[in-house]
Amino acid sequence: MSSSNRALPQRLRKHVAERLAISLQRVDALFRAGRLSVVTPESADPQRSTLDALVFENDRVLFDGTALPERALPAVVLLNKPKHVTSTACDPAGKRDLAPYLREMPAGCFPVGRLDRETTGLLLFTNDGELASAVLRPDHLTTKTYWLWLDDELSPSDPRLAQLTSGVLHQGERLAAKCARLISSSESASELELTLTQGRNRQIRHMCRALDLHLVHLHRRRIGPLDDTALALGDWRPLTDGELAALWQAVGGRAAVRERKLAALRQQAQAARTAGTPRLRLEHWLEGEQRA
Repeated sequence: MSSSNRALPQRLRKHVAERLAISLQRVDALFRAGRLSVVTPESADPQRSTLDALVFENDRVLFDGTALPERALPAVVLLNKPKHVTSTACDPAGKRDLAPYLREMPAGCFPVGRLDRETTGLLLFTNDGELASAVLRPDHLTTKTYWLWLDDELSPSDPRLAQLTSGVLHQGERLAAKCARLISSSESASELELTLTQGRNRQIRHMCRALDLHLVHLHRRRIGPLDDTALALGDWRPLTDGELAALWQAVGGRAAVRERKLAALRQQAQAARTAGTPRLRLEHWLEGEQRA
């Protein structure tokens, strides 16, 4: 595995989004308006590229003729999302959304995943696309732990507890928790803790309905090694250095993420050469990476 610290080539679309801290849709609009160009070592004149073209570390990307700013310092923060907040920067129906929090966070931060409006709890934000992708990758099995308040009386022997981990069918897909723990139960209510790795949309609510469990409230307590200790509803805070290191370790480490991206670049180069349209700049860069 390479230990090189050279910046990996990026698609122009992602490169601009990160440098300007704007959405990919906004990048598309700027490109269509002809406001983006690239200067490479091979040509001193700005060239109109394509959004899928790779940008290398010695290229200069121009926005209205001016070089883009340097990428913002990586930032990762945790929000304890209150109820009735949509997990988007702008709710299309005009309801309460994440915009007030995003305005206070470091530039370029975006939510990693989402919680539905009724669910409270931890939501991760970052301006580091590599970390976000690593957390969301299904094969990394990043755990997410939830607290459930049920309007049901459950006992440890209730078969529905076992079904939560063995799985229930929903629209042809088997939804299952990694583990389920009964915290407390009375004649009128029960508390459960569920840990998921699947992360399907509204997964716990679908599972509860399938098992005739009456969910009163749902709260996400943990994301991987991160928990909601001392973080009140509606508050957010940056991750500590130790928490950030633990999160990267939980998703396989920075080196593994870099190697996966290198493998994708090698595949691109091979596919282009097979198609008879070799990407010589990429091939040359990969040769340098191999030597590093």
